[in-house]
Amino acid sequence: MEQLKFVDNLDNFYAAISLLVPGLVILFIRSQFVTDRKPSHSAMLLSYFTVSVVYYAFAFPLFEFVQSLYEYEAILAWLVLVFVGPALLGLLLGINIQKNLLHRFLQFCRLNPVHAIPTAWDWKFGNMTPQWVLVTLKDDTRFVGFCGQESFISSDPMERDVYIEQIYDIDENNKWSWPGRKGILIAPGEVKTIEFWPYAPKEDADEQI
Repeated sequence: MEQLKFVDNLDNFYAAISLLVPGLVILFIRSQFVTDRKPSHSAMLLSYFTVSVVYYAFAFPLFEFVQSLYEYEAILAWLVLVFVGPALLGLLLGINIQKNLLHRFLQFCRLNPVHAIPTAWDWKFGNMTPQWVLVTLKDDTRFVGFCGQESFISSDPMERDVYIEQIYDIDENNKWSWPGRKGILIAPGEVKTIEFWPYAPKEDADEQI
């Protein structure tokens, strides 16, 4: 009797994983490409379940077709269906968001969908290549600098802080001067505007300010 109860509990465990994990994996991988406010896992259970059901609706026919061509061990097939497939789908959804593929296609079809990226801050910094920036703070202090791979832009919607890896002093005539190797951390809520222009040698960039 205890053995049957153990088997039932194990079956329920696998069933719960199968219904929730694909949605969790898909949304987790997708979240690496887009900033959003994330509720607790308990509040997201319905979302995990819904996404899993939609995923299975498309995955099962393909999975059955592939399985008919190759003989898989049951455990391997289960791992591919529950973990590997959702991870790949989440990756594709994330790439679609960053590259704006579906949004552009719908606009081409003369539709105007809501953008998946919630703010211009996330859209700009999520796809930004190394650039020169001119940051103006709320007290009108200005910083000119280089924003590259060693810089950091917060993706937390509540903590919009900025670290610029190299800044220059700028005078009233918009002339730059080298202050030495110096970066700057700008606290959340201090930024008034940020101007961008493509990376070029500093002599060329001087002419663009």
